[in-house]
Amino acid sequence: MKKATLFVFLLISFFAWSQNYTFIFKDTQLHYVTTNENSFTIPERFQVLWVSNADSWKLDKVYKTFPFRIISLEDYNQKYIQEIGENIYKVLNTNEVIFYNSQIGEWCVTNEQNLDKIAPTTKVQLENPKNAVIALMSEGSWKIVYEMRKDGTFIKNVEIKATPVGLTNLYLVNEYLNLSFRNYIESTKVLSSTRMEDTSSFQIVAEEAILSQTYTMNFGKIDLNSNLFNFRISQNDILSYEDRNVINFSLNSNTKNFLKTNIIRYVENDKYNGMGIELPSGEVWIHEEFDKESFPIKLAYINDTPIGDTLQINLGQSWDIQYKIEKLSDIEVKSAKSRIVDFNITVKNFSDETKIVNLISTVPNIEIENIKIDGNYRNLKNKSEKGKIDIVFDIIDEVSIRLTVKTVLSQQ
Repeated sequence: MKKATLFVFLLISFFAWSQNYTFIFKDTQLHYVTTNENSFTIPERFQVLWVSNADSWKLDKVYKTFPFRIISLEDYNQKYIQEIGENIYKVLNTNEVIFYNSQIGEWCVTNEQNLDKIAPTTKVQLENPKNAVIALMSEGSWKIVYEMRKDGTFIKNVEIKATPVGLTNLYLVNEYLNLSFRNYIESTKVLSSTRMEDTSSFQIVAEEAILSQTYTMNFGKIDLNSNLFNFRISQNDILSYEDRNVINFSLNSNTKNFLKTNIIRYVENDKYNGMGIELPSGEVWIHEEFDKESFPIKLAYINDTPIGDTLQINLGQSWDIQYKIEKLSDIEVKSAKSRIVDFNITVKNFSDETKIVNLISTVPNIEIENIKIDGNYRNLKNKSEKGKIDIVFDIIDEVSIRLTVKTVLSQQ
């Protein structure tokens, strides 16, 4: 049984005593209400997933009474119409609305004042409900949107797209529900039979579901009365960060022309650096200053970054730093089962400021055989180890790197 499906059942069991709970996943909104009434009207834009704590339940469509007449669509070929709903069309420059009447299987027309009566409402009919929990599903999603200013101010926001439900206990789940209606029904048949025959087994399944969940944000009780919300969750002051001009290369790198580096911003996500917060994946707006004012100029993306890890933000290509990699030789020494590659790497800084360059390669078993660096640079740090080349330095204008690396030949 799928993890996300189990989570749905857990909520039905766990919140049987509650009034109103909403869980918004990355792709779906789940809404839970309790009732002791024998009939419950399903809100617009929702569908029923399951009902718990009732002897039985069924769905009924309730059609409203309003005047209409059967038509032939050919009579409207010369008129302009606009789609305003599923099988519902507005006849422009008139007060008429065309719709497909599923009760009689015919196209009909009515006055636009009856528009809210065309679609039937859905009701859940319950037998012997005892704090019945009705699970509803609708469109909903959320994403984290960060902001980072030049002075190190780091703001964590959340953007929520939801189907309004009014006052509710709101949770955001950092997971995609990926729940098809067919999969849900098949799974509920299994779990509902488990619950009726063996309550303890049902509880074990529910506990497995809650233990398998990922990062979740609890917003408490909130008036979810709009389709779009934005909240500021936190603000931190980063003490230090570093923008590196990254050059990634492989054993086959050999460029004829100069290329632009990629600028990666590195931030230690730890308390000593003013951070130490959970960072789910999301968009990040990078601010730049103009006339002493800060403006969000560049949109980037970050991956999930736990506390204690390094946050990396790709700021795009550099305007100032360019490089060229020339492969001078590539030799396979079969007796030593090794491959030796000789490079000449030229890096140029076209700005008036000192920049940080990071030379990286992550070829399996790669290691430095020999290295010689000439030019105007400082603060060289060689953090390379077997399986990774990692060289960092500050470039002032131009640097030439003669680099010989070796690796183990792949087994044939």
